[in-house]
Amino acid sequence: MSRRSTRLKTRSSVGPAIPAPAARAWPACAFAAALIVVAGAWAYQTSLGAAFVFDDFPAIVENPYIRSLWPPARAMSAPPDVTVSGRPLASLTLAANYALAPADARDVFEPAPAGGTTAETAGRFARNVWGYHVLNLAIHLAAALALFGVVRRTLLRDRLRPSLGSAATSLAFATALVWVVHPLHTEAVTYIVQRVESLAGLFVLLALYCAVRAADAPRARLWTAGAVASCALGIATKEVAVVTPVLVVLWDWLFFAPASAERGRWTATWRRRWPLYAGLAAAASLVAVIAPGTRAHSVGFGLEGWTSWTYLLTESRVLVHYLRLAVWPAPLVLDPYWPMVRSLGAVVAPMAALTLLLALTIVGLARRHPVAMLGAWFFVILAPTSSVIPIVTEIAAEHRMYLPLGAIAAGATIGAYLLGEILLSRLPSSARSRKRIGQAIGFALLAAVVVVLGVETRARNRDYASDERIWRDTIQKQPDNPRARTALGADLVIAGRYQEAEEQLQAAVGLDPASPMALSNLGAAEYGLGQIDASIGHLERALALRPDYVDAHHNLAESYVARRQDALAVPHYLRALPAQPDNLVVLNHFGLILAASPDDTVRNGAMSLDLAERAVRLTSRHDAASLSTLGAALAELDRFDEAAAVLREAIALPTNTPALVAEFDRRLSAYGAHRKVRLPGR
Repeated sequence: MSRRSTRLKTRSSVGPAIPAPAARAWPACAFAAALIVVAGAWAYQTSLGAAFVFDDFPAIVENPYIRSLWPPARAMSAPPDVTVSGRPLASLTLAANYALAPADARDVFEPAPAGGTTAETAGRFARNVWGYHVLNLAIHLAAALALFGVVRRTLLRDRLRPSLGSAATSLAFATALVWVVHPLHTEAVTYIVQRVESLAGLFVLLALYCAVRAADAPRARLWTAGAVASCALGIATKEVAVVTPVLVVLWDWLFFAPASAERGRWTATWRRRWPLYAGLAAAASLVAVIAPGTRAHSVGFGLEGWTSWTYLLTESRVLVHYLRLAVWPAPLVLDPYWPMVRSLGAVVAPMAALTLLLALTIVGLARRHPVAMLGAWFFVILAPTSSVIPIVTEIAAEHRMYLPLGAIAAGATIGAYLLGEILLSRLPSSARSRKRIGQAIGFALLAAVVVVLGVETRARNRDYASDERIWRDTIQKQPDNPRARTALGADLVIAGRYQEAEEQLQAAVGLDPASPMALSNLGAAEYGLGQIDASIGHLERALALRPDYVDAHHNLAESYVARRQDALAVPHYLRALPAQPDNLVVLNHFGLILAASPDDTVRNGAMSLDLAERAVRLTSRHDAASLSTLGAALAELDRFDEAAAVLREAIALPTNTPALVAEFDRRLSAYGAHRKVRLPGR
């Protein structure tokens, strides 16, 4: 691109315009966009078969709201305290994935669960999970293209065009290319439910891109509307999008008005943009309507002993860790363990480094130096999660670097370009030769960086092949991580490998004796081993530490049922139910106890019917267990013909195993003879 430029005439003389050559840059931009998409697809091709892991289970596998797209309000809802709670657009995308999955595969969430043909089940799982990953990858590629557009348009502004305008497309391409293949993004792309981060990031970038275009486009109102709509969609995806108005104002401050604008012209510039600022502020205010109360057990002050001060001290280490991973992305750890920092003396070095970076950013903003945007981008985006408001269940998370990494990639790319110009200027050759040498070296370095990062990304994606594998990887990198051992123990319990689970969970309790989750899962493992008394003891310890811990109440209820003490189980089911009114396991197990317990004092057909009907509604009559519970409740109320009809409906579902069909046939015979079913072996 030539350095020579002419100013396009717009409706207003306020603010700079894109130079005429930029309007003829479509072929180069299209080629760059195609390469970005190809590189990103190559890097994340190994993610398409990755398993559902960690928070995917409560947010997707166990989430009844995604089972239907209609009504939309229901599809946009979620159980409390899961990743998509209070994030309606993210919930809707999961419901769309579920609806678009093949009918015989949409409920297969494990590659080879117990029962059925392993090869057949694995194939159905692959067809189901593929759609979730394709959408995640599409979001990531779109975000990379939006980043390309933002960087390119920024480099073409009057403030930067003299020094960087001729290389704007190339530098934006290099920035987006490095960003799209970076392994630090694997958590936001490969970990399905963390699309909340990548999708919100996409909308933040789109809002900024639209705001940039509104600065000088003939149809500024349309671009302004696009910015406001993108901000609102970002807020509906994740709360981090609340920073969008701040980023737009900072961009305007640094790049919109000329550096030497007179006071009157500067005032006119801001007046011209007030509809944009007002619209963004209104969109951002939606967070106060959507988000409150959705994460009361994980975000806030006084939780698990965390204060603003201890969280800030701890996050100083975490932020430096993020910066290191941006440069050297290893080791990558799902749910890393970070102990609480209680004194300033323990974090003097990282706190001093961050304070210096923040001070330089503030000074740069005050002086309207363009490079200050990089520091502001990093600190502003991370401020909601990594400053003074404790997020006790996620002290650190790689997915938080999804947007901040853009500033680091841009800074590294542009810095390398400027350094290269300085070094090349010292070569005793013609300007044309120096340019060719610089292009060759730049292309070689960029290709090497992209290949190295892409290979690492492809390898990291394979760690997500199963929930067990990702947790074993975490434990290998952090042997003293109690949460990882707790999660691995839970996987082993689900897989029926109770002895291995007990070993992991005993280790987790040893590392963190005050962890209700570890104690509750240990109780579940002991339940599986038939050690019911030990199970009850650990579950009672968990509830002593946290009386409102729903999972412990549920597990304790199951343990009492196993000990044939249904009457003792009922109060714990009743404690679990209000907190998880849409938990299908609680609804079905409790409903079945109320319908089929041999204890006359426990049975309550009417209440069982209410629970079963709720489960059936939540699953849109596509869940065999819910229909089976409904049949038992109807039989308890002497409505045998209806019970038989419901059970036939359950038998007809394509996801049943032979063992389940045999049990249903047994119950169907009883209902046909007008006999009520009682739980076996009781």
